Amino acid sequence: MGSPDNTRRSVVPVAVAGTTWELQWSRVPAQWRTPVYRIDTAPADSVFLRNSFYLPSHRGSASHDFTPADVPERFADEIAWWVWVCADEGQRKIEPSLLKWCGLALTAAGADYRHRHHRPPASITDLEVASIVSHALVGFEQRNGRLPAKRVRHNITRMIGQLHLYLSVRCTDAPWWSHDVWDLQADPRIPQREHEPRHDLSVNLAAIGPEWLREGVRFWLRTALSTELLRWSSVVERARDTARHLGRFVDTHGYTDPLLADDPAELRTIFTDFSAYLRSPNASATPGKPLSASAVDATQSQTQVFYTFMVDHAPEAAAATGNPRWSQITDTHTRLWGPAYRTRRGNRTRELTWYSTGDLQQMLCYLDVLAAETGEQVTITHPDDTITVVAGLGDPQAARVWLLQALTGRRASEILMLDFDPLQPIPGADRPTVSDGDDDDPDAFVAKLRYQQTKVDGVVPTILVEQAIVNVITEQQHWSRDRYPDLTPKYLFLGIRHQHQGQRPRSYASYRTSLSRLDAIHGLTDTAGRPLRFSQTHRLRHTRATELLNDGVPIHVVQRYLGHRSPEMTLRYAATLAATAESEFLKHKKIGAHGTEIGISPSDIYDMTQLSARTDRVLPNGVCLLPPLKTCDKGNACLSCGHFATDTTHLDELLDQRSKTRALIEVRRRQYRDRTGRELTDDNVWIHERHRELASLDAIIDRLSSEPTDDTSVAGAGTSNRLPLLQIRTRGSHESALRKADPESPR
Repeated sequence: MGSPDNTRRSVVPVAVAGTTWELQWSRVPAQWRTPVYRIDTAPADSVFLRNSFYLPSHRGSASHDFTPADVPERFADEIAWWVWVCADEGQRKIEPSLLKWCGLALTAAGADYRHRHHRPPASITDLEVASIVSHALVGFEQRNGRLPAKRVRHNITRMIGQLHLYLSVRCTDAPWWSHDVWDLQADPRIPQREHEPRHDLSVNLAAIGPEWLREGVRFWLRTALSTELLRWSSVVERARDTARHLGRFVDTHGYTDPLLADDPAELRTIFTDFSAYLRSPNASATPGKPLSASAVDATQSQTQVFYTFMVDHAPEAAAATGNPRWSQITDTHTRLWGPAYRTRRGNRTRELTWYSTGDLQQMLCYLDVLAAETGEQVTITHPDDTITVVAGLGDPQAARVWLLQALTGRRASEILMLDFDPLQPIPGADRPTVSDGDDDDPDAFVAKLRYQQTKVDGVVPTILVEQAIVNVITEQQHWSRDRYPDLTPKYLFLGIRHQHQGQRPRSYASYRTSLSRLDAIHGLTDTAGRPLRFSQTHRLRHTRATELLNDGVPIHVVQRYLGHRSPEMTLRYAATLAATAESEFLKHKKIGAHGTEIGISPSDIYDMTQLSARTDRVLPNGVCLLPPLKTCDKGNACLSCGHFATDTTHLDELLDQRSKTRALIEVRRRQYRDRTGRELTDDNVWIHERHRELASLDAIIDRLSSEPTDDTSVAGAGTSNRLPLLQIRTRGSHESALRKADPESPR
């Protein structure tokens, strides 16, 4: 056990009374300076939801006063200031009944404060959020004889918390990091990138206990964020995981000292116990399901990074936290676990998954349901010509985001954060003219798409795009202008409920919520019967990468297109595709010309075709097993050659070749008869060879048709130059998405 607790909470300097508040209050226009509003007329209608109970037809009053009773006058000013901020910055829509409820709770909490402190509170920030919420719930029960529903309780708690937070961070001189809640919308002083993909997430340091750990983590994360050692999304994750795991462990075991132990052996024992705790069911939020190996590994790594940082910044940590014990931390804390105690996993990479062309075509049909107005009946014609009628979900923005992900392979955050006008011309290329003829190439690149690259530094954040992608972006621009004519948005995709004056992009959480609603109604499955989920948007990126490699695009070009910093990540796709294609190759039995057995094992055939690495061994209907140094003088006689091999994946091609060969024989016979007046007999050398090919084709087709088929083939991808026999079924995915995005094509 560590030494006795000698910690103290860091003291935040108190601002000069009224200085920051007076500055904030001076910005409020005259018409917003009292909390009295007519919610159905300008300017209040821009921020209040239209609750019919608060309209003149129901209440008999045009205006409603939300001033709390029996509290200092500044309370009313602070409520008026917050309502104006919400309206001016588009932060949120306010439900008038909740604001009235909040005012009643402030009255009760103010009375309780006077009773306990024998003086009135000077500001809403003098009251604790928990106290205001508690009085709100008690008051509701007294008025209604019951407790509020869970969702209603969540809404009032959120409103009170936001009001208190905005007043705390904007109306005092306290530094941003001194507050227990870090929120990018509430406090613009927090360091952030110009385009922050997880802007909707907040950090709650109050959830971290004990106090010495909370203050240490506060110093670590605010330093890391200010110096760009960590980005905002990583800071949110570190704070959350510390509260869930390390904080809970040290709190439960009563460790009251930052050093935990002065004896190195005892310190190692403590963190061995922490590892055991992480692997126990007690560490998981899901009962009966322990943390995954990757979660345990990540928590150990983050804990080690935290203590290593505190060792490197010991004097500053002691001064910032007010806890001198941090200055006594030693190098022993940089080696909390030895190599033998770390998580052992043979394969640390996750399997890549993608949508086959058939899967994607099914899903594209359902995008119309997501885009249609709420309740509108949408008739869907599936690829198999079956028809379904489904009610629309009313989120055309989400449908366009998903379609752009399918078309471009971009991450969800990269599409959600697109500039309002993200297109730029291709340098040195003229934009193709639009004509009514049949010569327009839908695959032609017409512009470059500029996206926000926030995950990887040092890559060029532009890709070439086709006209169909331009059409989708133009459609979204028109939609935004029509729906919000008074906005000059910074981003292309806006929030559903809170537009933030168009200065913040739509959050990933709301996008995923819409996709999950679609997942709940469509019932689509892949060939193996597994559900197809629109919410698994990263599979669209894998699908696009798969198809590019399937089409033989060079690795370095695919790397640049996907925005990977190094080829290693791109090579993961190629390695996975190769493994999938090999397993698929080996599933099908190989036969030779005239349907004969081949003595060479399938694995050896695969290795021979791969090791030769010669495209002249790739045939449209099979492979040639001729050794690499040998040449072929048989011309178009593969079907009667002993080096020919094929399988059921080429059955359609073989059937087509038989039909065409028969048709070709008839054409040649007719041509000879018209020219000479005589019949071309079967002993003709050319006719004889064609009959040999037909005989071989008949034997091969009969043999393949009689072989048992495997209907559970894996949908994947191969590259024509690397995987000669099998093309895994993603080819055509991009063309399907292009047709969906083309307004002229049939839906």
